[in-house]
Amino acid sequence: MVSIIIPNFNHAKFLEQRINSVLNQSYLDFELIILDDASSDGSRLVIDRYKDHPKVSHIIYNEKNSGSTFKQWKKGLLLAKGELIWIAESDDVADPDFLKTLIERIKTHPKAVISYCGSNVIDEKGVFIEKEAWAVGSSKRNWDQDFISNGSDEIRNEMYFKCSIPNASAAVFQKSKVDMLVFNEIESMHFAGDWLFWIRLMEKGDVLYTAKRLNNFRKHASTTRSLQNPALETRRINEYLKVINYLRCRYKLAWNRKKHRWMITEWADKYSTVTGSTFAFFRSDFPPAYNMRLVVRVVKNLIFSSTNR
Repeated sequence: MVSIIIPNFNHAKFLEQRINSVLNQSYLDFELIILDDASSDGSRLVIDRYKDHPKVSHIIYNEKNSGSTFKQWKKGLLLAKGELIWIAESDDVADPDFLKTLIERIKTHPKAVISYCGSNVIDEKGVFIEKEAWAVGSSKRNWDQDFISNGSDEIRNEMYFKCSIPNASAAVFQKSKVDMLVFNEIESMHFAGDWLFWIRLMEKGDVLYTAKRLNNFRKHASTTRSLQNPALETRRINEYLKVINYLRCRYKLAWNRKKHRWMITEWADKYSTVTGSTFAFFRSDFPPAYNMRLVVRVVKNLIFSSTNR
C-alpha cells in the first residue's frame, strides 16, 4: 500500500484539483492523509468535503502553524500504514498514471529506495509553462531517458552539485528506509531540507528515474523558489552550503565552480534584485574562485541595470 500525504498551508485555490488528482489515480491501493497547518484561507472548507471519502484515513488540522513543512512530513510518516510514501504537495497536480508507473518500476527493483519522474511546470491556473529543467547545467544528463543509479553514485555525481529531484510531488519512496532522526536536522530548514532528506535516503539504496512527465509542479508567488527578502535569501544560501559542506566532508568531494555556478548566480541575482537589500554579496564561506565569479556576476548585473534606466 502507498500512503499519500498532502501537507497543506493556504493553498485553498489549488486543493480541489490536487486532491482529485490523487483520488483519481489508476493505482488504487493507497490511503490519503491530509494535514492542514493552520491555514487561514478557507482550506478547511475544501478539505472537509473529503472527510467521508473511503480512501481518506486521516484529516488533521493544526490549531497553530508549525512553521515547518518538514514537521508535517514527519507527522504524516508516523501516521502512514503504507510501505511506500508519496508526499503530494498541496499546490501540485499528478497525472492519473503517476503512482502506477512509479510503483511498477520500484517493484521490479527491490534495492530502490526512491522512484521519481520528470515534471512539467504549470502556472497558477494549471496552464503548462515548460518542462522542468531544474538540474540542467549541473548535470550531463538530458533527463529524457529512464535510468537506475546506485544511491552513493547519485549523491557524488548529481546531488552534490544540485538537488536533482525537482520537488517532493515527483517521488515515491520506501518508508522503512527513512531514518526519522533526519527530521532533527531538517525541521529548522526552509529551503534545502528536502535536498538533505533525499540524500539521506539515497545512502540506503538505489534511485529510479522515469522520464515520463507525470508530475506538474506549480509555479506561483508563494513557492519557496520565488524571490524573498534579504534575511530569507541569506538563510537560503546558508542552507545550500550546509548540504554541500555535509557532502564535501562525508564523501571527500572537491568544490566545482562550474557545476555550482547556479548557486553563485542565484546569490548574485538575489543580491541585485531584492528591494532595499543591504546585505553584502561577498561570501567568506565561498572558495576564492567562487567569489571571483560572484563579483563578475554582480558587476554585470549593475552594468545591465544602469544601461536600462
